[in-house]
Amino acid sequence: MHSSFRTPAWFYFGVAFGITWAFWLFPVLASRGILPLGQGAQLACLFAGSFGPFVGAFLAAYRDGGWPAVREFAGRSLRYRMGPIYFLAALLLTPVAAALSMAWLASHGGPPFAIAVSLSHLPLLYLELLLFGGSVNEEFGWAYAIDRLQQRQSLLRAAVVLGVIWGCWHIPLFFVTGLTQSFMPFWAFLVFTVALRIVIVWGYASNRQSILIALLFHTGSNLAFNLFEVVDRSSRHDQRGFIGYGLIVLVIALLIAFSARCYQRVPPNSIAGTDDKVLE
Repeated sequence: MHSSFRTPAWFYFGVAFGITWAFWLFPVLASRGILPLGQGAQLACLFAGSFGPFVGAFLAAYRDGGWPAVREFAGRSLRYRMGPIYFLAALLLTPVAAALSMAWLASHGGPPFAIAVSLSHLPLLYLELLLFGGSVNEEFGWAYAIDRLQQRQSLLRAAVVLGVIWGCWHIPLFFVTGLTQSFMPFWAFLVFTVALRIVIVWGYASNRQSILIALLFHTGSNLAFNLFEVVDRSSRHDQRGFIGYGLIVLVIALLIAFSARCYQRVPPNSIAGTDDKVLE
């Protein structure tokens, strides 16, 4: 953990948003017919832009304390000792929430309940999502951000603020035709990012600031979107599945917010989970 931050918070967020939105502007313009850009080039820009939080975090960490701070920060991704409750939640919470939503939708006029991925492909898909699907690209950055935000406010409030920032960071994707976000109502997406961030910060703060568990939570969330057709891409635009998914995660987040030790007993000027206790 950083004992002090020399880098202004605006520097981190400026780099994170600046890199991301600069790269993502090209696919936005291309999808509007303003800029001629091939599909491969658009995907490359989307992938490169997703590393804005990653680059911002390591630049800020270096400004805070040089290479020792960078090594300490990167090392948190190897903190594999975590309570079994948190580990299981990171793997299963969001896929189960998505399954419940889709099962409800199937009984209320939606498509039949089905898993869109074969079980044999799951391990490889999970690894792909972990390494290339946004987890590594983003979670180092959001870990640095939560450490900064909770210096001046409670951890819960910091998690909510970061959830809003996280949702807004995705805004350009809503203007790229064909991407998942382009089919979503933004308000529902914002509810989802706030709720999920509360859950991720709970795992992160309760396990000695383990970035690894944040990576697992993020991957589990992306896996849910691959396991089930949560987002309706058809002409019906029936997003009850995604809205239900977000609301289920919100209920879980509220239960955690009002019961988890890290959100109840930690003073605003110190990050939760820095003691030796792993389980609540």
